[in-house]
Amino acid sequence: MSAAVTQDRVRRLVDSGLRGACRPTERISQLRKRAKETDALTITRLEQLFFGLADKTRLMILGLLATEELSECEVTSALGLTQPTTSHHLNILERSSLVTIRREGKWVFYRVVPTTKVLLGKGSALVKGAT
Repeated sequence: MSAAVTQDRVRRLVDSGLRGACRPTERISQLRKRAKETDALTITRLEQLFFGLADKTRLMILGLLATEELSECEVTSALGLTQPTTSHHLNILERSSLVTIRREGKWVFYRVVPTTKVLLGKGSALVKGAT
C-alpha cells in the first residue's frame, strides 16, 4: 500500500472523530515518535522470548522442565525425539533465556528459570480461562 493511500486512510480516521481533534499529519507524527521511543533491546529480547515459546515441542520441553531439572537424554527419551532435534530445541530455549544449564562432568542439565515458571503458569491460566 502506498504512503499516499495510507495517509488518506489516517486522514479519514481522524476526520471521523475517532482519534480526537488533530490533523492527520500530527497523528502520523505522534505515532512515529512513539514507535521510535520503543526500546530496541527490549523488542529484541521479546522477539527471542516469543520465538522460544512459538513451538509445540519447546512448550512440551518446558512443561517437563517446569517440574524438575533434566538432562538432554532424559528429554529425548520422554518425548521420543532424536538427539539432534532435542539439542536444537534446548539451544533455542537457552538463547531465549527460558532455561539455564548446569554442567556436571560431561553431563548437562537443563532447568527453567523462575520467571519462566511464572510465565507458563500465567499462560496456562490465560488459555484455560479463554475456553
